[in-house]
Amino acid sequence: MTSEDRALAAELVLGLLDASEHAAARARLLTDRDFAVEVAYWQAWLMPLVHAAPDVAPPDTLEPKVMAAIEGDVPGAATRRGGWRGLAFAVVAAAAAIVALLLGPLHTPTPVPPPRSAVSAPLLAALAVPADQQATGRAALAAAVDAGAGVVRVSPVAAVPSRRAAELWAIGADGAAPVSLGLLAANGSTRIAVPVAARRLLRAGTTLAVSIEPVGGSMTGAPTGPVVAAGVIAAAG
Repeated sequence: MTSEDRALAAELVLGLLDASEHAAARARLLTDRDFAVEVAYWQAWLMPLVHAAPDVAPPDTLEPKVMAAIEGDVPGAATRRGGWRGLAFAVVAAAAAIVALLLGPLHTPTPVPPPRSAVSAPLLAALAVPADQQATGRAALAAAVDAGAGVVRVSPVAAVPSRRAAELWAIGADGAAPVSLGLLAANGSTRIAVPVAARRLLRAGTTLAVSIEPVGGSMTGAPTGPVVAAGVIAAAG
């Protein structure tokens, strides 16, 4: 992985990419395992910061200062995309430092980047869109599985009809009936704590699938709506 690749992975996790860059990075997750591992690394470091930070309204004076710094104090920086890439790690470090200061009174320890060996071989699944759904504006999904913790993280789901919900299912390699893992968030990525009884399915070879169900999920214990994405869990690295 180059420093440019690592910066891109960090920017993807931080939500700093524009629409076209975000789409390209998401597509790369499906084909580049090294990049997917790098994204998982940044998620493992940054997500605790997001969940631990209290909601704090920024002061009214902050935006003018930021805009002044961008427009006047850093000549030419905004004209070179490569320059922003080079600053990605500094931005992340600064964000971590700011959050640490905000959390100081709560005595919350500052997250430390985990050793890459801790996330060097995550279980990943690229959930592709079936051919009959490709004309509906749906996008492929990426899922990361932490089998030890019983957690599945799924990238944001797009184009879910109103008054409907997206539900995640696991289908064992033996072809047994699908088991519901939970509902996916209507906006943003989803973290699902998988029920203990279903954690045996969090392993390589299991198929993950997303179907569109009534609000609240399927009432039958099986998928009832169209399957809009599916893929097999595999070990990366």
